[in-house]
Amino acid sequence: MNEPLAQAVMRHLADTRGKDDPLGSLARSVLSGESTLRGAVRSSWYGEGLATAAADGLRAQDSFSFDQRAAVERDAARLRSRSDTADPTSGGDQ
Repeated sequence: MNEPLAQAVMRHLADTRGKDDPLGSLARSVLSGESTLRGAVRSSWYGEGLATAAADGLRAQDSFSFDQRAAVERDAARLRSRSDTADPTSGGDQ
């Protein structure tokens, strides 16, 4: 995984989630090289953990004010723009 943002997120998850937490375990598996990100998310346990986290995030976003949502959208657009200009050979799906 050569994407700095993805690596930072994985390190955060690995450091803040317990051993029995699917996202923490997924992050540690990918960071250690035991699994690729693509391979890890194919696991039903990791997939269920990701789905739960995504649903929790959407619920939290529903409580955001208009200004907070606009800020999230601006940040997401900035990150997408960075990703679009990144080296396409970097293997970001690993």
